[in-house]
Amino acid sequence: MQRERRAVRHRDSSGELIRLCAAGLASVSSVAAETSPWELRLYTERLCLRVPASQDAEDLYDLFADAEVMRGLGKEPVSSVEEVRAMIEEGMIGGWRADGLGAFIIETAATDRQVVGQAGLMIVDERGWTPSTWTKAESHAQPELGWALTRTHWGHGYATEAAAAIRNWAYGRPKIDRLVSLISPDNVRSQLVAERLGAIPTETVTPADSRRTTVVWRHPPIV
Repeated sequence: MQRERRAVRHRDSSGELIRLCAAGLASVSSVAAETSPWELRLYTERLCLRVPASQDAEDLYDLFADAEVMRGLGKEPVSSVEEVRAMIEEGMIGGWRADGLGAFIIETAATDRQVVGQAGLMIVDERGWTPSTWTKAESHAQPELGWALTRTHWGHGYATEAAAAIRNWAYGRPKIDRLVSLISPDNVRSQLVAERLGAIPTETVTPADSRRTTVVWRHPPIV
């Protein structure tokens, strides 16, 4: 069922008024006022998106131990909860510390909240399409939108709903005027999510770190 277009306003930690325009299947229903990234919450009709914590390691283990999911992310599956905890602390939380953006934990908004996956933003350097930071990549910095759901929660539209909320929030940030998703040609499920978001496949690249053929999908700005 198509949902009504809506707009949400909130003030970020610097006091700047941000307008988030949501549309289609995954409108942002509310954004909690934030005084720091750690207090940021994005809410949709069915989901709550929040900044990760090391305590999420057990809930994310099935996601990062899944070989098919990790192949789509260009990574090897983990074999322990401690590996997941390290990924959260060094990678997911590290992005928020370095760049003020990063991964969100995706929870159902029902009373018995369940962690269903993660989605969010990271900075890649367009010179090699590799992970970086705003400071290191400078003018070559490109925000990338990615998502991954635990297999048991596939097929409910959660990835599209979460990714659309993050896309809309991202385009309200002062430094973000371009947004991409890097998707391997055999990752059909993520391609379908990108299509639902209105993203367009453009050039094919080979990131220097994974050496795997990847398609750059570009997300049009919210109008």
